[in-house]
Amino acid sequence: MSPPAVRLSMPGSLRYRAVAVRVVAEACRLVSRPDAEGDASSPAYDLTHPFDAAVVSAFAEIFNNIAIHAYGRRGDGGIDIAIWVTDDSIEVELRDHGSPFDLSSVPVPALDELHEGGMGIHIARSLLDEVEYEPGPPNLWRLRKRLEAAPARASAGG
Repeated sequence: MSPPAVRLSMPGSLRYRAVAVRVVAEACRLVSRPDAEGDASSPAYDLTHPFDAAVVSAFAEIFNNIAIHAYGRRGDGGIDIAIWVTDDSIEVELRDHGSPFDLSSVPVPALDELHEGGMGIHIARSLLDEVEYEPGPPNLWRLRKRLEAAPARASAGG
């Protein structure tokens, strides 16, 4: 049986990005720091854990792409977000009814040049284990990241 999904439906506008990012950040904490659940002393929206920072950064880039490119900054469409959390991974789906595009047509950026834009998909792919896109309508993004096991510490002595 799969874990239940956290679901959020919101306007596809950059104005609402911080709300979506906050929800994803809190879902990441359920994976990266499960013992912090319900602990009032645990800082909320803390992106110091590499897992949390990677997922949130990648998610924000894809959200930006939907708001800017799929909806053309008009803010006239919606984004449906579903998040599944397990003990060692997170999966985030984003669905929108904006303009689809061909993911294979997105060039790999020349990393030795300064870029003002065009890096979002590259950033997401470099931070996550899987980034999938299915053109629609609705367009569907699937983002997946597994929590890497902490490296074993060298034993003292011998």
